[in-house]
Amino acid sequence: MFMFRSRRATLTKRLLKARRRRGGDDDGVARLLRELQDNQLGMLWAAVESRGRDMSSCVLLPKERQAHVLCCQTWRWPELVHGADLRRLPGCRSAGDPVYVCCNPYHWSRVYQPDTPPPPYCPMDKKPEDSFRNPSEWCRLAYWELAQRVGPLYPVEAPAVNVFGDVPYCDGLSLETLSQHNCNAPESVRHGRCKIGLGVTLSHEGGSVWVYNRSDNPIFVNSLTLDSADSPLPTRVPAEQCLCVYDPKKAAHRTCGWDFTTPFGPVDPNSIRISFAKGWGPCYKRQEITSCPCWLEILLAPCR
Repeated sequence: MFMFRSRRATLTKRLLKARRRRGGDDDGVARLLRELQDNQLGMLWAAVESRGRDMSSCVLLPKERQAHVLCCQTWRWPELVHGADLRRLPGCRSAGDPVYVCCNPYHWSRVYQPDTPPPPYCPMDKKPEDSFRNPSEWCRLAYWELAQRVGPLYPVEAPAVNVFGDVPYCDGLSLETLSQHNCNAPESVRHGRCKIGLGVTLSHEGGSVWVYNRSDNPIFVNSLTLDSADSPLPTRVPAEQCLCVYDPKKAAHRTCGWDFTTPFGPVDPNSIRISFAKGWGPCYKRQEITSCPCWLEILLAPCR
């Protein structure tokens, strides 16, 4: 019994010490920790300690208490105000539960509201093998290092897929594995690979495509429904935030009667580009995305 109490006290002390928000609702945090079962305390500490590398454990509490907001404020985003600014990661298994909500702060992402929309898309030359033959695929992923496509295309049928760097025990597309096809990469590319980390989660939700930035660095996104001919900049999505990068309703409105030609080049309505850590365009050192060390191209299935 003494060892049992000692472990609980140790976990509680570690979680309190790991707080990013202090001086807020400290009494509420203390009450929350007291109400958690011992295994839940262990799961919460594992998530906080690993900074979300373990996506398997949900920490459930009654939904009406909005405890997930308090947890996200305490261990991730001290400046968070509203629960409406949060969006559950696709890997969280508690979605749809009518009674409980997951309070693992690393099962949530912040919805990013871009200030400035990015430029039109300038497509790469497609290869014959890039055409879709499997109707269950909603996209294919192409990984690029500078102007070189690295490894084969990765078909995606599941509603969500993780794309990450050198992270053990993750399911999805490992860019570290693909990078073995480019053994003579320059130093800038090798340095860029180190910044990918947990990378991104791509999710196909009701026809829309969401990108969840799970890395420690920003990503830069360019797509049809984020485009603006008035701005030559991609959308910068900070670490730990998410953004809807493809909206079928906006896409239908944009493509109606449009010839996909702009001052910045042609636009591919079925493609999304994501650069890890490095932006491109007139306000950046790199003018084209093909100058970015590590980037991802999402090739959406046509006739969405």
